[in-house]
Amino acid sequence: MDRRSIIGISAIIVFGLVWLPGRAVSQQRSVKEQLLGAWSLVSIEFVRPDGSRSSTFGANPNGVAFFDAGGHYIISVMRSDRANYVINNFAQGTAEENKATAQGTITYFGTYSVSEADRTIAIHIEGSSFPNWNGADQKRIFAITGDELKLTSPAATGAGTAEVAWKRAK
Repeated sequence: MDRRSIIGISAIIVFGLVWLPGRAVSQQRSVKEQLLGAWSLVSIEFVRPDGSRSSTFGANPNGVAFFDAGGHYIISVMRSDRANYVINNFAQGTAEENKATAQGTITYFGTYSVSEADRTIAIHIEGSSFPNWNGADQKRIFAITGDELKLTSPAATGAGTAEVAWKRAK
């Protein structure tokens, strides 16, 4: 090889080494971008201060979470083992049927923002099936690994934390 060929090949290699890492970094998505989309519930458990756990929404809860690019979200979780109402009309449930629905379902929606530095989501709850949350601001600690999202938050009662696992919806 002559000197010109060596210089040319060296220049191409140096350019590639400088250019490729920049492309790889520019292709990495921010945490907020990774959060966007639909998520299916895997599990939800409440952890008491003594470490004991409970599953308010049963062994196989159903749920979905959506986060959009405009900063809006909706989260809905419910027991999968709720019995059907005797009358096929949601407005005519018995006291027991309505109680089972209220205690076996949580739905809330509003706006959110992500703090990449401390890995938290700040949510503003515009509306909730639990009216005490209407207008409230809450924080969730989160981790995203591949297609898995884990959220941790103080339990509504202040007696422990909720640990929620999601998988990206297909």
